[in-house]
Amino acid sequence: MSTGGFSFAQGNLSKLLALPKYLLSVIVSWFVPRSEKKWVFGSGIGVSEGALVVARQLRLEEPDASISWLVANDEEAEAARTEGFVPVVRESAAGYWATLRAGRIIVTHGLGDANRFGIMGGCIVQLWHGAPLKRLHLDSQVTTAVRGPAPLRAVLRRMYLAGSRQVSLYVAGSPLAAERLRSAFRVAPGKVRVLGDPRDDTLSLQAADPAQAEQSKERLRELLEAAGASISDQDMLILYAPTWRDGDADPAAPTKKEAARLRTLLKRYDAHLLIRSHPLGAGAYEGMLGDRVHLLGADTVREITPLLGGIDAVITDYSSIAVDFSLLGRPIVWFAPDLEHYESTRGLYEPLVVTSAGRVERTWGEVLDRLEQLQRGNPAWRAAEADTRAFARRFHRFPEGGAAARVLAEIRRLRLRDKELVPPGGIFFESFYGRQVSCNPLAIDREITRRYPETPRYWSVTSELQQVPEGAVPLLVGGREWFAARRTAKLVVVNDWLRYSFRRRRGQTVLQTWHGTMLKHLALGRPGVGLRTRLAIRRESRRWSIMLSQNPHSTSVFKSSYAFRGDILELGYPRDDRLARAVIAEGRNPIDVLAARAALGIPAGVSVLSYAPTWRDGGITLVDDLNVQQLAHELGENWVVVARGHTRTHTFGRYPGSASGTVIDASQHDDVNDVILAADVLVTDYSSIMFDAAVARVPQLFFVPDLAAYRDRERGFTFDFERLAPGPLLQQRDEVLAHARALGELGHDAAWVQEFAEARENWREQFAPNDDGYAAQRVVDALSERGALPG
Repeated sequence: MSTGGFSFAQGNLSKLLALPKYLLSVIVSWFVPRSEKKWVFGSGIGVSEGALVVARQLRLEEPDASISWLVANDEEAEAARTEGFVPVVRESAAGYWATLRAGRIIVTHGLGDANRFGIMGGCIVQLWHGAPLKRLHLDSQVTTAVRGPAPLRAVLRRMYLAGSRQVSLYVAGSPLAAERLRSAFRVAPGKVRVLGDPRDDTLSLQAADPAQAEQSKERLRELLEAAGASISDQDMLILYAPTWRDGDADPAAPTKKEAARLRTLLKRYDAHLLIRSHPLGAGAYEGMLGDRVHLLGADTVREITPLLGGIDAVITDYSSIAVDFSLLGRPIVWFAPDLEHYESTRGLYEPLVVTSAGRVERTWGEVLDRLEQLQRGNPAWRAAEADTRAFARRFHRFPEGGAAARVLAEIRRLRLRDKELVPPGGIFFESFYGRQVSCNPLAIDREITRRYPETPRYWSVTSELQQVPEGAVPLLVGGREWFAARRTAKLVVVNDWLRYSFRRRRGQTVLQTWHGTMLKHLALGRPGVGLRTRLAIRRESRRWSIMLSQNPHSTSVFKSSYAFRGDILELGYPRDDRLARAVIAEGRNPIDVLAARAALGIPAGVSVLSYAPTWRDGGITLVDDLNVQQLAHELGENWVVVARGHTRTHTFGRYPGSASGTVIDASQHDDVNDVILAADVLVTDYSSIMFDAAVARVPQLFFVPDLAAYRDRERGFTFDFERLAPGPLLQQRDEVLAHARALGELGHDAAWVQEFAEARENWREQFAPNDDGYAAQRVVDALSERGALPG
């Protein structure tokens, strides 16, 4: 048995000991210029993987490019020379100098693929080495494992974060993989681009061309026959490829009885099992080896991906080889003998049962049972192929390949100037830091588009999956185009802080729409605000040209809480125009209610309780004081509970749904107006949704079990909420349940609805005096008068 020579704990200790060298290298990098013509490439497993595919593509596109490959030994050096690259020993002075001078640094496993001390200030492209199934980097507790006191671990974590932020571009194969890389490396969404995985380019060709796949199979046969195996052209090849376990051995060693059964099964079905342990960890397979079981380790084939076209089926656990292989649409057998232990240590991004379409084998006996079912061409085989194709659709945005060319094109874009990336003079929109395409910016966008359809419009987003208005261009937060559009836009429309050291340019207008009338104190009005925060708040408000206010109360609070001295447009909220127009007489138009319910997937004929709590300072979980699942159960099948968490709690998970559909999580549904219009009753605590719901005449309950603490110790209120509230303030869940049931039975004739009728009317007069359905028009008129729009 052998294990890999690397573990995270060992690597982390090396990083800490090398800290002085890192600091010195930062200083040196200030004085050494980089050459745009020089490229260095590296891979933790030699001259291979996506880095090799990109380097070959670079050679085709730029024959005169200077390409150096950072190597660890003579064998890798010879492989680099064979490819036409200049080999340079990674850890040598020459490796340091080559990395320090390079204009582009391409790595696959991490910054250690290059010379770590020469990367400072370089344009670094991290290709990674497979789609993330297991948790990576800062998402996994084993990554920053090191023995020592808490300050030492804190330093290590800061080093990891600093390293992540040095990378200019992370490459992902799909939006799902991109989300996981952004989380793992804690980088802005725009630093991760979905371009496809270059190491899969060859595999994509094999998936499209059976002749190329057959060449891979022939190559595998040659390698195995050179080792003494006897394989016919018709024999089936099955690959067993477990992942790395931080240097530990593969726990899936079979018993003698299982090994004997395996050999019998392989012989019966004219098949061979190829065992491919991870290059950094091996297992005890001696009991399995025979005339139809063969080792195919890194000493035989350094990189397996280009040869997967010759494999008929794969057995694996958490390895990204499953993602690569899925391009071929062939069966995958998921085998995880140590699932619970692995989940509790390294961790997975989703339950393996989800990844595997519901089937995970736990012993070799179960694996063999599964293999007996999977005979080429039979119904079980075809069903497994369908599962694999569905799996591939989740992880491959570009199954046709061509990733290397897209990566090179993106690298070149990193050097373009702002005006080459986006035409200047457009309009930049952002809502809730790009997490949603919603709120006042969206309503203003619609009105601007109606009047100025030719004006370039850009929307800030955090995911490739977000939908933006027709004709607008989505830009990932923190990407080159995102910064360029923000800098060159004639008008910037946001509803929260601008971040990233934004500076308003000459001739540029910034409209801060904010995102709700404030019940709770904000900014300078919060208790205990320190000097550093006060300076940041004042610096931020100076970036704004104009503020939008819903009512006189908001205007007053903005002036004091943000020390804002610019123009404030007290014109009502464009985001509430739809709500105002949905009101007929004293109720809501049934057509608008049905449309909102359809958008949320609410069945007809049920009563709807919408629950929309605000977030809590310092909170690290969803706010679910009501226990929405239990509430839905208690209300019964004639009710649906729609839960909507605050945008700042999205990263903490989702509200648990229900098989019956009586609980719907609408937290990431872009239009909060659907949540309001769909509701028979809205339950909130201190959220500004209370002011929007008033526009739509929706009865409200305020579930505030922490009222005294929130009022006196956390945020405090900007007015006498307890006296003016347009609905009952409730402390117990049972009270919410009773009030909801009363409304369900009696509608607006319910006693508590009647009791607060006058309070609701006074609330609208005080806080929504301008919300008549035409706020967006007034705002755009004001912007046009100030020269912030074309024409």
